[in-house]
Amino acid sequence: MEELARLRTELDRLRKRECEFLRELFDVRAAAEILNQKIDDIAKLMQPVAAIDRLPVEVFSRILHFALYVAHDRAWGMLHPQRQQFASVSRWWRDAVLNTPSLWSVICVSVSCTASFVETQVKRSREHPLDITVRDWWHSTGYDALLRSTCRWRSLTIGYVDNSLLLDLSRRSFPRLKHVYIQSYGERDVEFFTTDNTPILEKLVLEYCCRPITSLPTLEKLTALTLYGNIDDWQLKPQSIHLPLLRTLAIDVDNPNMLLKAIVTPELSQFDYSGIFCRIPFTRYEVPPAFDGLPSVFNKVHCVSLRSPTKDSVATVCQVFPNVRHLQLRECTSRFLYDLRGNTHLWDDLEFVTFYSLRASVLYAAVAELQEWFRQRKPTAKPLHVRFTRIKHRWWEKTGHLLSMLYDLLHENCSFEVDEFVLTERVRMTSWNRTLHIDLQHVPSCVANMRLGQDVPRHESMDDPQDVSEDDPSDDEEEESSSDDYW
Repeated sequence: MEELARLRTELDRLRKRECEFLRELFDVRAAAEILNQKIDDIAKLMQPVAAIDRLPVEVFSRILHFALYVAHDRAWGMLHPQRQQFASVSRWWRDAVLNTPSLWSVICVSVSCTASFVETQVKRSREHPLDITVRDWWHSTGYDALLRSTCRWRSLTIGYVDNSLLLDLSRRSFPRLKHVYIQSYGERDVEFFTTDNTPILEKLVLEYCCRPITSLPTLEKLTALTLYGNIDDWQLKPQSIHLPLLRTLAIDVDNPNMLLKAIVTPELSQFDYSGIFCRIPFTRYEVPPAFDGLPSVFNKVHCVSLRSPTKDSVATVCQVFPNVRHLQLRECTSRFLYDLRGNTHLWDDLEFVTFYSLRASVLYAAVAELQEWFRQRKPTAKPLHVRFTRIKHRWWEKTGHLLSMLYDLLHENCSFEVDEFVLTERVRMTSWNRTLHIDLQHVPSCVANMRLGQDVPRHESMDDPQDVSEDDPSDDEEEESSSDDYW
């Protein structure tokens, strides 16, 4: 009996130890799990995170919106693929793309789009104002979601669409629509942009507008108007179109004189003239002078852009626009300076002259005319600033010689700048204090000195970018020996 009691006591002791070991094992496992979680958390914190992923969501969304705007500006069809590419970078990027309404506010519709795709974009844009582009679309069915959102449309671009879509638009209201751009308006007889359905329309662009736009005189809030096409059949009466707030007018039509006599624009400040459309082979009539017989009603116009030559004399142009301060010329209109040279009593308030896309051969002649004009200008005339934008030159033409020529001939008579100029020679740059010093062959050093942080205003040009090849790599031995000093 004593032996049995001893064995039972020993068994109870062993079972107690077993329970203690099990409790200790559970405690060790729990502690190990906690330590393992802490190690994972610390490891994640130590992993490098891209700087862009540390930005606030609002800032990051604005960056994505800007990138999408650039993609849409270059090619409207690339907008959605670019959006998909952003969403595939990471989960954070995807959440930012899907949950930012402004990234879905630009909606591009074409024949390849489905109704569900358009409805998804409208839904994700929530209440954000919409910028709509519709192209190559020949029926308006299946886009109810888009048409139901017209109250949020901010801008509309239409190109090559069926008349039924314009008819649908004419029945709807656009209380927030500010910009309308219609391509290939052609023989359309439907006008949806009226004072009633577009009460705050500010900018209107019509291309190939053949039929008269009867609603044009009612758009009293319009501030910018561009007309391109054949308007000879409009039969406009003088002073029949009153646009009291219009500040910018650009025309490329076959009868500009009739249009300018019809429009009353007391606040017009910028005028852009082009006669390219008038010179195409299928025009039916010879284009009359653009400004002949016009009264001096454009007294507030301070910027005039001549994209093509006119049959009007310089005196006529200066009489119609007597207070011009900024003149913009293209290569085909650079001879305007030659005629202006004999009328030095005109445009005494002229302060800026901008040349766009001049070839090097034309540049020399233009600068020579400028020199002669400076000699004949009144001493009381305002100082002049000249800008050369996108000078076209061949790869074998030394850019240093061009800049040196401009400096030698112009620096004593006016201030000047060269914008969007492609260098074809080696450049050496150094900085001392806050001054950027550029050494360019064949150019005096004083020409290339500039202050850092000075931002010169730029004027956008509609010209195509020039194609400038790289300079010939074959240089003389002296240049090769000093190549370490250049980039």
